[in-house]
Amino acid sequence: MEIGNIKNPSFLKKMSVFELEELSRNIRNFLIDKISITGGHLSSNLGIVDLTIAIHKVFNAPKDKIIFDVGHQSYTHKILTGRAHEFDKLRQYNGLSGFQKMSESIYDCYEAGHSSTSLSAALGYAIARDLDKKKHNVVAIIGDGSIGNGLAYEALNHIGSLNTKLIVILNDNEMSISKNVGAIHNTLDKIRSNFKNEKIKKVPYLGKKIKSGTKLIKESFKKIYMKEGYLFEEFGFTYYGPINGHDYDEMISYLEMAKKSNRPVLLHVITEKGKGYKYAESDIEGIWHGISPFDKETGIIKSKNDGLISWSEVISNHLIDIAKINKDIVVITPAMANGSKLNKFKEIYKDRFIDVGIAEEHALVMANSMAIAGKKPFVSIYSTFLQRGYDQVFHDIARMDSNVVIGIDRAGIVGEDGETHQGLYDIAFLNHIPNMIIAAPKNSSEAKGILEFAFNSKHPFAIRYSKQRIEYNNESLVISDYSWEEIKKGSDAVIITYGDFVNNAKIIANNLKKDKLNIGIINARFIKPIDTSMLDKIIKTKKPIIVYEEACLIGSLGSMISSYIVNSNTKIKCFGIKDTFVKQGKYDIIIKKLGLDVDTMTSNIKEFLGGKK
Repeated sequence: MEIGNIKNPSFLKKMSVFELEELSRNIRNFLIDKISITGGHLSSNLGIVDLTIAIHKVFNAPKDKIIFDVGHQSYTHKILTGRAHEFDKLRQYNGLSGFQKMSESIYDCYEAGHSSTSLSAALGYAIARDLDKKKHNVVAIIGDGSIGNGLAYEALNHIGSLNTKLIVILNDNEMSISKNVGAIHNTLDKIRSNFKNEKIKKVPYLGKKIKSGTKLIKESFKKIYMKEGYLFEEFGFTYYGPINGHDYDEMISYLEMAKKSNRPVLLHVITEKGKGYKYAESDIEGIWHGISPFDKETGIIKSKNDGLISWSEVISNHLIDIAKINKDIVVITPAMANGSKLNKFKEIYKDRFIDVGIAEEHALVMANSMAIAGKKPFVSIYSTFLQRGYDQVFHDIARMDSNVVIGIDRAGIVGEDGETHQGLYDIAFLNHIPNMIIAAPKNSSEAKGILEFAFNSKHPFAIRYSKQRIEYNNESLVISDYSWEEIKKGSDAVIITYGDFVNNAKIIANNLKKDKLNIGIINARFIKPIDTSMLDKIIKTKKPIIVYEEACLIGSLGSMISSYIVNSNTKIKCFGIKDTFVKQGKYDIIIKKLGLDVDTMTSNIKEFLGGKK
């Protein structure tokens, strides 16, 4: 079948296993072709192709509800539901979302960019179905990394107590983004190991039968030798597994069995992340999880040879240097070692690197107690995932006034991942928390100085940095207090900004020279506390203030400055993100759409100041 001609999954009902296997190969080739051009989540989608096809063959979406935990593994689902023709614009502005999107299709019944929501969402659908006395199925597909998150356990506990009809499919590929860690991973690993043919062949007669696919004997064998599976039985589920996630006969048999059950069922399905593409199959660091455009023949990732590196790598390099001197520094990450470029730190300081898995809340509370015990924890966490740890930052770290340093990676516009991942809200939800310090360096040397200052602080300290690439400089700018930096004096107005936007402000100020406007620039490297001393000086000059931020306006630096100067009659204009969610697209396109690019800002500031002098 031509992939682009697929309208809905109904055609699968009449397909033989041979035809399904051919379809799997075609879809994998399609995904490799398209993602090599657009970039996107490759490994997770290659691994779940067969399982997704089997699910759609057995169940009847959209009547049956199919929920993917972390919607980035739903590419095959999108293809089977008629969206293959949109893959040329995958993750682009006004294009196909990289996640499930209810506005895209009636087959997308839920949306998620963060892990471990699928089980709670599925139970909500199941309870609503039961209240309406309907009979359709609810299916949640969750990864082995996601099921270790606390939210998943809350849902498992509730599902088991209700004993309602619900199907959970545990997609076990030993990986989330990086290789999984923790006790739940170890338990699943035992099940996988016990089930390998080398182990099975040691059992006379049974091994031969199991290997040939006799389901009844296979079940008996597992009940005798795989007691780890009873972990899920204790939660109230009927457990089946492990199941070969690339064997259609086996998957369909168990899916049909689960479909007939009237109580919670958990199918433990073993898949291979990256299946069908050798470079992704051999990946153990998560490089092929979310990938930039690449050469599909060689596996070489297309990158700019501009001498720049990511902010993540800059921070990681500085941490390595500082940790040489300060033996108390410990780096903690919730499953983002590769994304936050911490693998080098991990190699050098193995005993001082902790990956807690997908468990942001746990990472923050653990860091808090480590700080109280005299260590210097650095928690590296994406802005979008820090949202999940708000209570821990507030209730534990800030209230106890502990010196936990939080590296807020991917702050600002992140681009193609869209609404669920934009790092625009961390300032707003941290700003009002007592004891909290928030900083945003403009370059590498300032970042190192702020890091050193943060570890010598006595308070919770958050450092924001973006997804952009910058020039690396190992030198450290000495930071000894919370003061702002006056980069340029100006007689007509002053731009107050921070982070990457400092460079933009320089360009804007230079552009406005043509209009005979002399604009000053203040680097507000500390968003909290604000530098009231410098603000008082600006107020005395009666110069208009322009606050320029890559963050939501509500609760922003601009809102704090506005509140401080409210009685001074100082003219002020704040530019940032309005009260909205920002869709996916390339960074430059999104920034322009938001009116925060240098050209639009030049025009807007000129208009604010009344045009030419």
